Amino acid sequence: METNALSPDERLVRQARALLIGSTVLWALSFPLLRGLELAQRETAPEVSDAMLACMNMAMRFGLAALLLLPLYGRDLVRVTKAEWSQASGLALFASVGLYLQTLGLNWTDASVSAFLTQLYTLIVPLIVAVRDRRFPTGRVLVACGLVLLGAARLSPGLLTHLTLGPGEIVIVLSTGFLAGQIVWVERPLYATNRAGLVTLLMFALMAGFFLMGLTTTGSALPHLVRRLYGTPAIFGLIVAVVLFCTAANFLIMNAWQRRISATEAGLIYCLEPVIATVSTAFLPGWISRMAGISYPDETLPWTLLVGGGLIVAATVLVATEKKA
Repeated sequence: METNALSPDERLVRQARALLIGSTVLWALSFPLLRGLELAQRETAPEVSDAMLACMNMAMRFGLAALLLLPLYGRDLVRVTKAEWSQASGLALFASVGLYLQTLGLNWTDASVSAFLTQLYTLIVPLIVAVRDRRFPTGRVLVACGLVLLGAARLSPGLLTHLTLGPGEIVIVLSTGFLAGQIVWVERPLYATNRAGLVTLLMFALMAGFFLMGLTTTGSALPHLVRRLYGTPAIFGLIVAVVLFCTAANFLIMNAWQRRISATEAGLIYCLEPVIATVSTAFLPGWISRMAGISYPDETLPWTLLVGGGLIVAATVLVATEKKA
């Protein structure tokens, strides 16, 4: 008698896919939340430079996330293994450089171009995996990568008229390479037995340290800036939402569950982010505006969302349903 019961490994794979989709939703929500946070902070400290504000928010975001995880995983700090230090250090380096370069590149190029170039990690991740494993990507993976790029192009209506290879575009491509490295670093077999919670805590602490060191080189009065940039209830609420949902919960899921599937499949799942981010901008900005007393209007959902989003979802399904050899 034929049975359709799933094996324990298959159930874990399905659970990992579902949780990573949830993680992608949380990451996508960070874009309107962080934009609203920045606009609210501009009202209280308009003279702060873009680079300084980005470093300040990153240091605050990952520092608070580390403090949040400390009661849960801090007792394990006395017996951190070499592999856990290695994984946390690599993740912190890739994520910190990738996020900083992405923020820098956004100052020099259009958002539509940045959104498209960021999706290039769907090509970079399979290439890294192919070189590492000495195995060419499957036909399904190549087709899925093409679908993602087509979908990202449809989500970026100004792409064809604004895409040039200038400093901003080069920086965005570099940032994409580091973000792809972060995805592959999680999957390394060497780290299969690492404690994900402890690794995430160490990663957050290291990232906060990186951005804090960048801030101290400016010679600014940091305590004074902290009071001005985070002193209102609305700003406090936004940073708490970013820390709880878009940072602590998001990275805990990624670091614990991504290892259950391939880095290539994980990268394609993460490509759902621009679709979800676009949908969230149809209602979150207005809510943030009312809460913070700023001008941050809701966006209109373009028809290209259906086409581009459909292509990206199709790519994810195509790889997720591929039978493993």
